[in-house]
Amino acid sequence: MRYFQILHVLFLFICNNSAYCQNQDTIVSIDTLKPRNQLLAYPIIFYLPETNWGFGAAGFYSFRFKGESTKSNPSQIQFSVNYTLNKQIILSFPFELYTDNNHWKFKGELGYYRYQYYFFGIGNETKKVNRESFQANYPRLRLDVLRKWNNMFFGLRYRFDQFDIAKIKEAGLLEKILLNKPKGGTLSGLGLVIQLDTRDFIYNPTKGHYIDSELFVNDSWTASDYNYLRLSIDAAKYVRLANEHTLAFHMYSANITGNPLFYDLPFFGSPKLVRGYIDRRFIDKNILVLQTEYRYPIYKRFQGVAFFASGNVASTFSHLIKTGFKSSFGLGFRFTLNKTDRVRLRVDYGRTLHEGGSFYVTINDAF
Repeated sequence: MRYFQILHVLFLFICNNSAYCQNQDTIVSIDTLKPRNQLLAYPIIFYLPETNWGFGAAGFYSFRFKGESTKSNPSQIQFSVNYTLNKQIILSFPFELYTDNNHWKFKGELGYYRYQYYFFGIGNETKKVNRESFQANYPRLRLDVLRKWNNMFFGLRYRFDQFDIAKIKEAGLLEKILLNKPKGGTLSGLGLVIQLDTRDFIYNPTKGHYIDSELFVNDSWTASDYNYLRLSIDAAKYVRLANEHTLAFHMYSANITGNPLFYDLPFFGSPKLVRGYIDRRFIDKNILVLQTEYRYPIYKRFQGVAFFASGNVASTFSHLIKTGFKSSFGLGFRFTLNKTDRVRLRVDYGRTLHEGGSFYVTINDAF
């Protein structure tokens, strides 16, 4: 259970007249009804078998650029800075920025990772008992630049990882896969993106649609050491049943042709896709995931979630529906940090039928 032993202790930065917070529009209290800037940070203490004890901090800054309408989408910068006693490092700064009253959208991540990952093999018949670990070291840059017309966004997507794989199990599954192949290299790809977005809120919507379709290329002309093409679609629909009662549906599908690095294969088992399975539990060139959530109020800022997910991976797209899907289910709690923009703290527990479960603590909903 990758997240079972993670302990998050929340605290808020208090802003009086200090030099750190001289902008009086910056609100650090979570009790705000106006669309103002908001900063939340919290320390993290965790223990995992592959990391030993780990320490760090995480949080987010939600804001609007100067001159933006109060009805425009809020921009958000998240951060996670962690170090473990096994000398592993996670520096991650995801962001989603809106300017010109939502006509421009910039989304991506700056990061550096030196982390231990699990590998179970490739395909949907891999066994949990065959789990082995490897260390990956890489800087990361991800960037979407999108322009809005009506409810559609059009633009480019860039992904860069300078990947170095170390500490592979001798005579293990991964060593056999990488036999006579590079142990890492440059992943540098460029994609065309089309998005449809009719959500009433970008965080925790109650109605509308969101569809992200992508044609993505890694090749020598994009400065990549790997050559492959990826087609994907990420779609969600939200149905308001009653006041704060919402049904959410999600579908993710991707197909890869070519020769990607195994790490860049589509996968499920994550805080977003089929919660409950260990991180990156199933990987292959093709993936199909279906998820649904029922979101309901509990008391004031507290809400509840019940979810179900089913997914599959396969070497060819036709085999996705011919082999057995893996399913998970679970419950979660939400605490509203910002009522206006509906930013929420998320705590989920996902359970699988045969492989146990996992806890997740993060910001914003899974989809």
